[in-house]
Amino acid sequence: MKWFLPALLVMFVVGLPLTIAQTIQVDANLPVYKKTTGISGNANSIGSDTMNNLMTLWLEGFRKYYPMVNIQIEGKGSSTAPPALIEGTAQFGPMSRKMKAKEVDAFEAKYGFKPVAIRTSLDALAVFVHKDNPLDCLSLEEVDAVFSKTRKRGFPEEVKVWGQLGLTGTWANKPISIYGRNSASGTYG
Repeated sequence: MKWFLPALLVMFVVGLPLTIAQTIQVDANLPVYKKTTGISGNANSIGSDTMNNLMTLWLEGFRKYYPMVNIQIEGKGSSTAPPALIEGTAQFGPMSRKMKAKEVDAFEAKYGFKPVAIRTSLDALAVFVHKDNPLDCLSLEEVDAVFSKTRKRGFPEEVKVWGQLGLTGTWANKPISIYGRNSASGTYG
């Protein structure tokens, strides 16, 4: 590779772009970017799949200036970003969580500096039930009991069937099927 980014970037991400009415102040003395010559190689992004679209836009934008740069984006979950950055197989490691102290330490031990974090987004989670389910709403305590064995929000029991949430009739004994993020996701820390 003939080029290397001055610092490997670790993006803390999570879903929704930060388009919340923030005014960005740009230094008026900042010079206009000038394209340089001789830039070629690979720009690899490995990490959170929630950032695939943004990473594609960024890297394709970079490639407009430098068409000799090959881009590759792999969205396999936040936990895949730190090893890829440390092993040098990626220059970008988009994550939907902060790097753990041991991940930062391993990166710093290899490269002599801490990874750079650029927060680009905010997280948003949603819980849905099928349209035919007669349930009107779920409390946070009930959601915790459905998705967690610890029930830290205080629900008295682990919830396995819809009847435990107040549904009756044919719904009472129907098991709850849970669908969620994969185990490599930043959702799991």
